[in-house]
Amino acid sequence: MIAMHTRAACLLLSLALAGCATAVPYTGPGPHPQLERGAPVPPIDFLGNVLALPLKLLLWSWKFDVHHISPDTEAQLVAYLDARELPALEDTKFRLNQYRPAQDLARLVKNRHVAWPYRLLVGLPVTLVFDVLLPGRLLPWGDYYNPWTNTVHLYSDHPAIALHEAGHAHDTAGRRLKGTYSALRLIPFVDLYQEYQASTEAIGYLEHEVPGVEDERAAYKILYPAYGSYAGSYLVAPIGTVVGVLIGHVTGRGKAARTKATAPPAPAAPHGPPAPPTP
Repeated sequence: MIAMHTRAACLLLSLALAGCATAVPYTGPGPHPQLERGAPVPPIDFLGNVLALPLKLLLWSWKFDVHHISPDTEAQLVAYLDARELPALEDTKFRLNQYRPAQDLARLVKNRHVAWPYRLLVGLPVTLVFDVLLPGRLLPWGDYYNPWTNTVHLYSDHPAIALHEAGHAHDTAGRRLKGTYSALRLIPFVDLYQEYQASTEAIGYLEHEVPGVEDERAAYKILYPAYGSYAGSYLVAPIGTVVGVLIGHVTGRGKAARTKATAPPAPAAPHGPPAPPTP
């Protein structure tokens, strides 16, 4: 009887998630074929949102893992992609609250940016677990970049988070040995370097190429505590993670408070012969 209930629950979950596999036509600034949206499935979206509540509180952001990406966040991502030109990044797929396991497995097979032994030995287990069997479309894994399929999975409606994950793709795209660089993440503390690179890319883009400072300040407030969670996880868990996040909040908010808008450059003086003296 329990087994029958379990199979029925799995069937309902599979049918619900299958609804996410249909991408609606891209209607934002573009068109941009790299981005695909999952079709809304309110029960799954609501449950995923509820399961992420502890992480929302920890990062102090309701937009984290909210399972709805607004047009504004999507537009920020499109603008970033238009500003960056790397061949491997042009192949990156961005799934916005979408579950497409068959397509992700196909991308694993076709991802020629990473050597096949890496894709088989490391990429296949990672993809089967996080993209197929235990998808972030429902479970609170948060947003992530899968280098083995060259796919970014987004569930949060926060531009800085989207840019951070795009920053991972950009960082990997710029490496000559992409499989080796991605596999090195399995070594302790290497993830801290890679997370730093992705956040630096996101914040640098917001600082230099996005008008105003509000988005940059918001990035400090979410990316610093997120980084603190990685650093703190190497201490006694879960206390270390919480302490790392709190330090990240203090540091990020302090950085945001010190960030000031840069005054626009003064207009250049007009060139030409001096005006004739008045009589």
